[in-house]
Amino acid sequence: MLKGIIRMKVLVNNTWVSPKTFSGRPALDFIRMEMNLRGTKEGCREGDCGACAVMLGEPLPLKSGGGTRQAAAPGGKDGGTGAADRERRIWVPRYRAVPSCLLALGDLAGKHLITIEGLSSVSGGLSPVMGAFLEENASQCGFCSPGFIISLSAWLAESEKLDIQGALKAVDGNLCRCTGYGAIRRAAERLTRDFADLPEDRMARLRVLVERAVLPSSVLDYAASVGTPLAEEENLAGDKLAEARTILGGGTDFYVRNPEPEEGFSPLLLGTSRAYSEIARVDSDGRHWLRLGAALRIADFFASEAVRENIPGIEEFETQFASSLVRNLATLGGNIVNASPVADLSAMLLGLGAWVELGSLSGAGRERRRQSLDSFFIGYKKTAMEAGEFVAAILLPASSEGSEFAGSGAYDGEQGGKSLTGRFEGGIGFGARGGRLFFSFEKAAKRDNLDIAAVNTAMSFRMDDAFARSVRISAGGVAEVPLLLGKAASAMEGSRIKGAKAKDLAELCRTVRKLAEEELRPIDDVRGSASYRRSMIGRLVQAHFLRFFARDGIAEELEP
Repeated sequence: MLKGIIRMKVLVNNTWVSPKTFSGRPALDFIRMEMNLRGTKEGCREGDCGACAVMLGEPLPLKSGGGTRQAAAPGGKDGGTGAADRERRIWVPRYRAVPSCLLALGDLAGKHLITIEGLSSVSGGLSPVMGAFLEENASQCGFCSPGFIISLSAWLAESEKLDIQGALKAVDGNLCRCTGYGAIRRAAERLTRDFADLPEDRMARLRVLVERAVLPSSVLDYAASVGTPLAEEENLAGDKLAEARTILGGGTDFYVRNPEPEEGFSPLLLGTSRAYSEIARVDSDGRHWLRLGAALRIADFFASEAVRENIPGIEEFETQFASSLVRNLATLGGNIVNASPVADLSAMLLGLGAWVELGSLSGAGRERRRQSLDSFFIGYKKTAMEAGEFVAAILLPASSEGSEFAGSGAYDGEQGGKSLTGRFEGGIGFGARGGRLFFSFEKAAKRDNLDIAAVNTAMSFRMDDAFARSVRISAGGVAEVPLLLGKAASAMEGSRIKGAKAKDLAELCRTVRKLAEEELRPIDDVRGSASYRRSMIGRLVQAHFLRFFARDGIAEELEP
């Protein structure tokens, strides 16, 4: 067998196939050229149009304990897999819509791929989703229809709440060239009525959707087999790491820049090892941390109960990041390693005091290195990773105290976990000080969804008694790297927050805004002039204050 040819099986609609091609080949090309399934369309090849959307089913454990493992990072060194822990779990397949143009073929190993042909053959005719499109005249030229139907079918399988807002969110990455959005919305509304009684239990819902001809019966066949993995899970230790030339998370940035990779391209796919996608609570030097695997999907980050408990309200900002299709595929680590100065997650994580955990390609046994995220970016598209290193995980400060979002109620978090090896020098572990976390994110872009930021910013602080502590303010799009605005944050550090008068909070806001604008190093480019960027960061910093202190009457003081 030629070097780079993958050995794997994937269930394509209702048939198991063994691709004889390279793991780095875009799945779209395999689907259309090798499988001759032409209903999956080739459009932009950038993940923006949704014409190439497919459903991807993969085995995931049922939720328990807030969605985290209270354990140390797997092994504390390269090569840990936590296999024994995973064998004790109950596995049920999860189906999500993803853009196949940005999906590496190797990521399909052991999974269930459903194309529009797989849905159309369910009842020998139209599925209920297709029928809704027909009844509401939602298909015109038809080029975009397969992608919309895939996205809405996956939404029925996955969404916890079936309402029109959720349906529209599910198709926020699908474009209709004929601008038939009114009819598409009516079709979505019809589905919310017709399927309002779907059970919440994931497996029970899949059975109902098969019975009602929304999904093929192969979904149940796949579900019956996921208790014992269908494809050997990759162990990314030893030789596999040492031989890696390219490491990919989700591929959503790589395949935009390389839509037709060279023949034989076989990257190391971080997501094929579940250990790099897990969330765990860990302790180090008396501080509490949330360890997020680098291959954790962006959608799973925002949906995680553990993340939401530690950063209440974080889900409010999810739709500002790309689209549902892209979030289902993009990873936390990939967004950071991309090192874009306007990466939304980089701004969020900087504002939260994140660290990165760096693994080594030299193989198992080598201690992992940890570095604060604010020192990780060293230049435009450049990071502090040494030769042979890769991002294995992101560590977020966690707290046993409560947290708040925009003045909402606090929660009583849980503690736990074993110690991580290594020490965190410098930086702030929020768990060490305690207090409720306040967090806000703002972004300026030309569109509300699926658009790169001109500038973005995040702000967080903890309220210790009545005072702001551990203040962090980040800014993106104002320098060659995402910045921490230290002077602006220092001006707020120790300020009285609880019980402060509106005029005092407004004056604090003006001071912080002025210092933030002075710290920036913006340039002119196609997305905005330097003066525009400076002004927008000032406005967005003010927006943080308006969000935090809306109930204190600050708006009337700032904007009389």
